[in-house]
Amino acid sequence: MKRLLIVSTNFPPSISIGTQRILRISKYLDPSQWQVSVLTLKEHYYPDMSHRTDDDKGDILNKLNIHRAGKIDPVESMLKLRESISGNGKQNNSGIAKAAPKKKESEKNGKANYSEKIKAKQKQSFWSQIKDFATGIMQFPDKNVTFFPLALMRGYRIIKKEKVDVIFSSSPPHSMHLITVWLKKLTGKKLVVDFRDPWARSPWHDEERELNKFEQWKHDKIVSLEKWVVEHADKVVLVTKEMRDDYVRHYDYLPADKFIWFSNGYDPDTVQPNAMYRNGKTEAPEKVKFIHAGSLYKYRDPTTILKALKLLVDKKEIDRSRIEFLFIGGINTDQAHIPDMTKEMGIDDMVNFMPPVSYNSVMEYMVASHIPILLQPVTRLQLPGKFFDYLCLQKPILAVAEPESATKHMVEEHFGIFGDVNKVEDVAKAIKFLYDNPFYNFNTIEEKREKFNMAKSIHTFQEILNV
Repeated sequence: MKRLLIVSTNFPPSISIGTQRILRISKYLDPSQWQVSVLTLKEHYYPDMSHRTDDDKGDILNKLNIHRAGKIDPVESMLKLRESISGNGKQNNSGIAKAAPKKKESEKNGKANYSEKIKAKQKQSFWSQIKDFATGIMQFPDKNVTFFPLALMRGYRIIKKEKVDVIFSSSPPHSMHLITVWLKKLTGKKLVVDFRDPWARSPWHDEERELNKFEQWKHDKIVSLEKWVVEHADKVVLVTKEMRDDYVRHYDYLPADKFIWFSNGYDPDTVQPNAMYRNGKTEAPEKVKFIHAGSLYKYRDPTTILKALKLLVDKKEIDRSRIEFLFIGGINTDQAHIPDMTKEMGIDDMVNFMPPVSYNSVMEYMVASHIPILLQPVTRLQLPGKFFDYLCLQKPILAVAEPESATKHMVEEHFGIFGDVNKVEDVAKAIKFLYDNPFYNFNTIEEKREKFNMAKSIHTFQEILNV
């Protein structure tokens, strides 16, 4: 039997989508071939999730050797001290950011609003800029780098004591790879690194790099760090074909077979029967329910969807009493204006926002809905991890994303309808089609999703580990 060490901060009690990938890999690896150990953060570093922690992960966790380490984080310590002195830091318990002061109409657009935030940041006081600079240095390349010192020491002891054969890290956060490269250098063990999102060429940070010299400096360092990680890894795993092709092109001096596509997958144990399809017949819904599961932040802005909904209602192409949109998850300060904007548009009777809930609760809401939504602006390389949870529902997906993107290709192929995130009319057309056809491609989805069944595709991952 071989032994695998996984280094990841995406692990229970976290309910992040990255946690689901780690849990599904751990669950379906052949226990007769692999003994899995996990090095992760101590529980108290995660936000209080006692009210929304799932109880069905025990069987998976019980078969793992779980090790937890702390952080050395001076920034966090100073912030806690400041909050305790000032009495600030209290958050509302809704999971939705408090609305910022009313924004101008020109700012109520994802990219425009985010650009204004960046420009405003540049006009901060001198001391605020010094503070942000110091924080940026101490939390570079990301805030989880503070896990590095204690994780490195703990990881080294685990590898020696448990006779680990392969080390595996998954990102983001990308600082996990810095830990595992050093563990490889110290122990000589094989290393597999897994990128769920791009790092050095992530489009999410393009605008900061253009407007901020410090961000440009950080980006230049990240380019070097990614190169260092990729060159030291024995295998580099990418979650979409598009990401794999991008890395192969960029690192064309390395063997192409070093880069492997291993998709996320769904857990077949969570497949839900479509309650609206019984005895070979679909039951026409009184109200067509669209649902988006996941936080709204930065560029993940639903404005195009909301404008498309308003357009359809104004043109009387849909009955407002027969359609509903539900957004479940936190709303970051970048998108805090969205609920108020929805009211101003006069569509708040059709649109609801809910705070984050447990994974099981999200699945229950999705079972009761008809059309799950994928919202993936800006990037063409990524496919949201929630796509694989959506497959469990056997329901057509509305993909609002960039043209010629991984999200468009995956959904349009077999699983739903695509709308260009940059074109309100195009998204409106997609919404109208699914409003009229809420059971679109029902049987095809059930057939085609099997290639993403993690219980079956795990064999590919086991081959990757045999480096």
